[in-house]
Amino acid sequence: MGKLEKIEKCVQKGKEDELVKLVHDRDKNVRLAAIAGLGRAGKDNACNVLITLLLDDDPEIRSASASALGDLGDPRAHTLLMHHLGVEKDERVAAAIKDAVGKLHGGS
Repeated sequence: MGKLEKIEKCVQKGKEDELVKLVHDRDKNVRLAAIAGLGRAGKDNACNVLITLLLDDDPEIRSASASALGDLGDPRAHTLLMHHLGVEKDERVAAAIKDAVGKLHGGS
C-alpha cells in the first residue's frame, strides 16, 4: 500500500499520530495529503501541528495548512490565522487563510 492510500485509511480510522508523522514526509504530495487529512480527521494535536506548518518555507504547504485549519474547525486557530494573515506575503496563502477564518466563523 502506498503512502497516499495509507493516509486515506488513517483519515477513516482517525489515526492522527500517523498523519502527523506523514506531514514531514520528503514527498510533497504525501505532505499535502497528510495535511488535508489532519483537517478532516485531526483531534487534539492537529491544530498545533497545522499551526506550525503555517511557518513552512513552501507557500503551498502554508496554504494547505490554513485550509486544513478551517476544515478542522478548532476555534483556537482563529487568532493565529489572523496573525499569519497580517504577515503573509503570498496572495494565495492569504486567500486560504481568509477562507479558513470564514469557515471558523460558520461559513461554508
